Amino acid sequence: MTVTAKDHIIIFMLTTKSCWIRILLVVVAAIFLTTTFTEAAKKKDKKKDCTYCIKYEKMKDWPESERPAAFIWEDIEYPEGMFLPTSDTPKKKQGEAGGKVYARFVKGKGSLNKYQHLMIRDMAYFEALYNEMLADKKAKVETVEGLKKGREAMRMSLQISPKAKASEAVIKFWATGKMLKKAWKLNKKKKKKKAKVDPEIAERAAVLANLKKQIAVAKVNAQRAATIEAQKQIEK
Repeated sequence: MTVTAKDHIIIFMLTTKSCWIRILLVVVAAIFLTTTFTEAAKKKDKKKDCTYCIKYEKMKDWPESERPAAFIWEDIEYPEGMFLPTSDTPKKKQGEAGGKVYARFVKGKGSLNKYQHLMIRDMAYFEALYNEMLADKKAKVETVEGLKKGREAMRMSLQISPKAKASEAVIKFWATGKMLKKAWKLNKKKKKKKAKVDPEIAERAAVLANLKKQIAVAKVNAQRAATIEAQKQIEK
């Protein structure tokens, strides 16, 4: 049986809080994997944590005929609105996607749990960043391999196969993010509606509370008056 994108979305919507924690850990791991390669490059005495970068330094040195399928650029028709109209080349898409990834997973990593819908949506940009970098002849193979590890870690959150095409992963991340955004807006609207109180109702409630207080005081005074009167009758 084929699992559709809709099935993935339904599964994801039913995810528990503990699963979200696991997803965040995966994202953190992905960020760690994709940032440490720069440090590794600076330390020449340390063994490189990659396979193909030992033989090839840059993508221009690595013939497509010798690359595994996962390292070949894919001409993706990205979802409408994902990129600016000016991002009309792989290099420009790479730049815009890189900015989104940095803003969400590095600069804004503290708000990942708060804006989970944006986190999932921006995983599509991570896919795009990796894919467009494959067309960059000047990109370092070591960098690309590091991004691939991060990409696979993020795919685990929606149970997307590491062997799936980048176009498939982009659609699933983007569609799930949009659905979660709608749910987030609806939930926010409901909370705001509950918190908002009609001024007229609030005024009526205040009047009613005041009347209840006056009635309570009146009862106490009546009981006191009755007690005093009864005492007078006894004394007579």
